[in-house]
Amino acid sequence: MLAGLTAGALDLVFALIFYGLKGISPERLLQGIATGLFGRSSFQLGFASIAVGVFVHFFASICAALVYYLTSLRFALLTRRPLVSGAVFGIGMYLTMNFVVIPLSRIGFRMPSLGSAIGELCSHIFLFGFSAALIIASARQNAAAMGAQTVQPADHS
Repeated sequence: MLAGLTAGALDLVFALIFYGLKGISPERLLQGIATGLFGRSSFQLGFASIAVGVFVHFFASICAALVYYLTSLRFALLTRRPLVSGAVFGIGMYLTMNFVVIPLSRIGFRMPSLGSAIGELCSHIFLFGFSAALIIASARQNAAAMGAQTVQPADHS
């Protein structure tokens, strides 16, 4: 869960800054996320759609990190090479969100501008993918180390 929350937070901070520099307010950005569920009426729903936008963003981030974690149980490479694996994961997340999830939502398919695509792809690789992969790799290594420790029996002599 920590991996999903951290990756989601880093990605959201990036989006708030990146799109904020383009004149999009935090409220509008989060309502934009909620349009996946509510459609264009999201922008008339005020705080409710902002809260839904935050929830949907973090729900997706946690689910994605969970998929990565469960996959890492089967493929140790994901924890042995977290930077490479995280980069591939980030690219996969970008492609999944933009070419599967968003087109199937009430937003529908939209081709991002080149600048947005580059910015979002970098965010998904370096912020989302790396952070999730590194946190999951660290947690798996710590769990393995804890499992490798043996409890010494008490000496009752």
